[in-house]
Amino acid sequence: MDDRERNLRKRLWVAIGLTMIIFLAELIGGWWTHSLALLSDAFHVLTDAFSLLLTLVAVYLAMRPPSDRHTFGFHRLEIFAAAFNAGSLLVICVWLAWEAIERLLHPQPILTREMLVIASIGLIFNLAVIFLLHSHMRQSLNVKSAVLHVIGDTASSVGVIVAGVTMSLTGWFWVDPLLSLLIIATISYNALKVAKEAAHILMEGVPSGIDTQSVRDVLESLPNIRQVHDLHIWSLCSSCLYLSAHLVVDEEGTKDINSVLSSAQEALRRRFHIYHATLQVEPSECSSNYLCENHHHPNIQQSHQQTVH
Repeated sequence: MDDRERNLRKRLWVAIGLTMIIFLAELIGGWWTHSLALLSDAFHVLTDAFSLLLTLVAVYLAMRPPSDRHTFGFHRLEIFAAAFNAGSLLVICVWLAWEAIERLLHPQPILTREMLVIASIGLIFNLAVIFLLHSHMRQSLNVKSAVLHVIGDTASSVGVIVAGVTMSLTGWFWVDPLLSLLIIATISYNALKVAKEAAHILMEGVPSGIDTQSVRDVLESLPNIRQVHDLHIWSLCSSCLYLSAHLVVDEEGTKDINSVLSSAQEALRRRFHIYHATLQVEPSECSSNYLCENHHHPNIQQSHQQTVH
């Protein structure tokens, strides 16, 4: 485990503790001030805590080494957790939107000063959680989805504060649900992006930022490689890229397979940052049927495969 992983684990523990404090403060505060906005946000915060806990569990499981039963280890759990987080966030948005519409139709007076104090405390703690985890968002899709939960709740806290100030000055209680609807729209947009990215990875889609044709062109431009077929590029998790391909080589390539493999692997690492590639080298006669039998080609006793880590 490197220092970055260790640092992420520590920060997740602190973030979970801070989030639970926010939840209890808003839950008690919502009951005290009769603020539906605070009560709704309290349960939103509770899902944040669960999201962070799920992220921490995924980080621990990802550290487990591969086994004969799980040869890829448990890295894919990150994507399942991210998909669950995004989905739960969308469900929460539907619930919050329903509550906001109810408040628009039936405004209720609340204790605005007390609500402002509690919402301000929640805002400060949420900002602290975002500060703790924002540097790890690019490292993990799971962390990114969890932080989006917290960002959504931070926006909710800002909305509650703005609405509280407005209501205390004007008595316009409809401002609170109106701001809530705007916040919900922002949260839903970000959640849909995470859900789409998670679904793409689960469907073994080509990782973002990599063009399949460009990879094929680079490999076919290398010496002695005539054709590339059965090219597959996918992600195990948000930071683990994998590739497999069949390389059809000319007669010179069949004599120096190690050189062909080395140049292909180096090109994949340098151009596309793909460090785990499984490559199978075949003679040119196999270009139309890569399952052709080895005894048809006396120059090659068997196809050659190599995986680089």
